[in-house]
Amino acid sequence: SASAAPSEAYQPLGTEIPHQSTGRRLAFAKWLVDRNNPLTARVAINHIWLRHFGAPLVDNMFDFGLRSPPPRNEPLLDWLAVELMDHGWQMKHIHRLLVTSNAYCMSSSSVEATPVDLAADRDNQYLWRMNSRRLEAEAVRDSVFFTAGTLDLKRGGPDIAYALANETSRRSIYFQHADEKMNKLLQVFDNASVNECYRRNESVVPQQALAMANSDVCLNQSRLLAKKLSAGEGASESANGRFVRLAYEQILGREPTVVESDECEKFLYSQAKLLHDSTALTSLESGAKATVAPTTDPIQRARENLTLVLYNHNDFITVR
Repeated sequence: SASAAPSEAYQPLGTEIPHQSTGRRLAFAKWLVDRNNPLTARVAINHIWLRHFGAPLVDNMFDFGLRSPPPRNEPLLDWLAVELMDHGWQMKHIHRLLVTSNAYCMSSSSVEATPVDLAADRDNQYLWRMNSRRLEAEAVRDSVFFTAGTLDLKRGGPDIAYALANETSRRSIYFQHADEKMNKLLQVFDNASVNECYRRNESVVPQQALAMANSDVCLNQSRLLAKKLSAGEGASESANGRFVRLAYEQILGREPTVVESDECEKFLYSQAKLLHDSTALTSLESGAKATVAPTTDPIQRARENLTLVLYNHNDFITVR
C-alpha cells in the first residue's frame, strides 16, 4: 500500500535468474571466435575492407552465408581472416596492413587502361586500380573544420544536440543520431542509417553542391582559413600566387596545375575589383547565417570567396 514503509523484501513476479552465470554466453562467445568457425573473421574482414576500398569483397554484407554471392577474391578474404585470427583479433593490425598495401596505394584513374583491360574487369573486381569514393558524411563536415585548423579533437564526453552541428567544432561522431534527430548537412551526404550498420548508400544529387555552397559551416571556416593562409605576407595582389598554392595544398592536398593557378589568380583579381566598391554590393538575406564576419579588405574578401569555392571542389569530398 501507499502507506507501507519501504522495504527490500519483495515477492518475485516470476522465475528468478540464478546469481551464478550458467556460462552459456561465454561458451557462445568462444564459439564465435573459434578457429573452426571462420565466418566471424570473414565478416569482420569484409566490413574493414569495404571501409578502406569503397567496395566489399562479398556484396551481400547483411546476409553473409550460403545465399550470398561468392567472394570476388576468396583466397584474399580467407588469408586476411586467418591473419586477423593469428594476431589475436587485433583489427589495428589489419587496418595497417591494408592501408600500406600496394593495392591501397594505386591510383584510381583508368585513363591509361587499355580497352581490353576495361572490358575484362570494368568493375575493378580484381583490384587493378583503386576505387574512387566519396568521404562519409561525418568526414565531410569534420574535414572542413580540420583543414581550417579548428576541429576539436578531444575524445569522449556526452552526446551533443544535433541542432548544434553548425555551431560547435566537435567531431560529428558525437552528435545525436536518430530518425528525428539528424543534421541536414550530414543527411544530404548520406549519413549512417539508424536501422543498420552494414553499408551506406552513396547518392549524387544537386543538393550536395548547394549544401556546401550555402553552408554556414563552410562559409565560417573558409573565412578563418583564408585569414590564416594570408598571415605573414598579408593581402596583396603580388602574394595571390602564394595564397592559391597554400589553399590548394591545405584543402585539396595537392598543388594547383598551371591552368588552375592562372584561373584562380584571375578570379582573385576580378573579384577584388568587384568588391572594391562596397556601396555596389547587395546583401543576400536568404544566404548562410555566418557568425564569422567577412573582412572589409576587397583582396582578402576575394580570397575568402576562393577558399569557399575550393571547399566545393569535387576533389575535397572524393578519395581517389
